[in-house]
Amino acid sequence: MKRKPSRMGGQKTTVTDADETLGDAFDALADPDCRAILSAADEPMTTSELADACDIALSTAYRKVERLNETPLLSEGIRFDPEGDHASEYSRGVTDATVELTDTGVRLTMETGTEPDEVVSGGSTADFGVTGASAD
Repeated sequence: MKRKPSRMGGQKTTVTDADETLGDAFDALADPDCRAILSAADEPMTTSELADACDIALSTAYRKVERLNETPLLSEGIRFDPEGDHASEYSRGVTDATVELTDTGVRLTMETGTEPDEVVSGGSTADFGVTGASAD
């Protein structure tokens, strides 16, 4: 039995250089298989279903899903089975991502849910400087 994707309406999370998830999110977005998984995960899917939808090997899908799941980009849930054979399922964790270049550095803001103007407390906003930043 599939469930609806769990979305927290309109929460915005901003990650900075102090957050490990910033580099992880950019690294994942640079990976074509991760982008394909994010594209396919508009509805909750198991890793096997994502592998089939993206035409990638199951072992690769498991690695990429694990990588994405370490970022806010992919959300994990449980698909309950009446016979007790529950499975993890994944859906896109964000509906929008914005990279801003400011006088003080770079800021990545990721938005979840369907109500873009609503900000739920718990998200954070901060900038990070570009001192020591690398283009590679």
